[in-house]
Amino acid sequence: MIKNSSDTAKPDTPARAVILDKETARYIFRALLLTLVFAWALVNLQGVLQFLGRVLGVLSPFLMGGAFAFVINILLRPLERTWRRICKKTPEKLTRPICLTLSTLLVLGILFAMAFMMLPSLQESGNEFVQNLPGYVEKLGQWWAGAVQFAARYGIVLPEYAPDTDLIMDKITTLLHTQGGGILTVTLGAASSVLASLVNVLLALVFALYLLAKKEVVTAHLKNLVVTVLPPKNARRLLHVVTLTKHTFTNFVTGQLTEAVIIGVLCFLGMLILGIPYAGAVSAFVGATALIPVFGAWIGGVVGAFLILLADPAKSLWFVVFLLILQQVEGNLIYPKVVGKSVGLPGLLVLMAVTLGGEAFGIGGMLFSVPVCAVLYSLYLEYIQKAQRPVKDAA
Repeated sequence: MIKNSSDTAKPDTPARAVILDKETARYIFRALLLTLVFAWALVNLQGVLQFLGRVLGVLSPFLMGGAFAFVINILLRPLERTWRRICKKTPEKLTRPICLTLSTLLVLGILFAMAFMMLPSLQESGNEFVQNLPGYVEKLGQWWAGAVQFAARYGIVLPEYAPDTDLIMDKITTLLHTQGGGILTVTLGAASSVLASLVNVLLALVFALYLLAKKEVVTAHLKNLVVTVLPPKNARRLLHVVTLTKHTFTNFVTGQLTEAVIIGVLCFLGMLILGIPYAGAVSAFVGATALIPVFGAWIGGVVGAFLILLADPAKSLWFVVFLLILQQVEGNLIYPKVVGKSVGLPGLLVLMAVTLGGEAFGIGGMLFSVPVCAVLYSLYLEYIQKAQRPVKDAA
């Protein structure tokens, strides 16, 4: 009996060795294939980037629609819960269309309100700048004359400067006339670009509304596709990553929108108290740019300071001082409490993500780098916990 058991044990060893050899060969083959693909992509980097740019250009309406659907869905879910709780007699078939319409109108209303607040202020500021330009030139001449007199006391000779307001205005008018053809060409090009962008936005909005109207059906189909195509372990892993990504992006967008509203309201109240012009437009722009983590409010502050400078240079200085104080409050109190906890990402990683994302992909990279980094950071923590679990169990 002992001999028979040893005979049956011998054939198992070669079979296991063959299985290990196959797995090793597959691993080596995949590693070599990925290495070759990566090397080829580096050698043909320009062509790869052009191809990716074309693909993104074709898919941009659908990607934009997905982003629209994600943002609108943040309002749609609580609105549906509230509607079902308040309007219990409303048929269930009407709940989704009504809440979806209200959510879409609310988002579009906020965007249009911000645009209509800022555009008239820009036009008014430009008109005031043109009207006040002679006064600015005269003040500059007076300041330079004082500087010349001050320097003369110490034996320093500065060139005389006598501004001619009429001559400066004539030159500006001549420049506008001579460059009129170029300005018209640029305007027509910009108009065609805006028209193409509007078409893409409309397609994206239609796609977003379709996704939201049938979001349960679309989610079920995609989940069934993943479970059918991938092995069970890989399917569970992918679905877990998708759920984690959705949760992280939802928390980030909710926190970022809350922070933008808070900083916009604080900026508006502060500008009203200090008597700074264009409080509504500048505050709306500061709040909108605050959606970009860390650097967003500074971008809005620079544009706002320039807008105020054209109307009242002294108030522009007060605005810069006020914004510095507001940024300290926002960076030390609002952002860590509202956004920092929502994504669970350390402040240093937030700064690195925003910097690298902006350097690589511009404003879009700055906006989406934080939640992407938060997802990667969460996956990293899960990996560390799984790796340390056998060690803790053994101890």
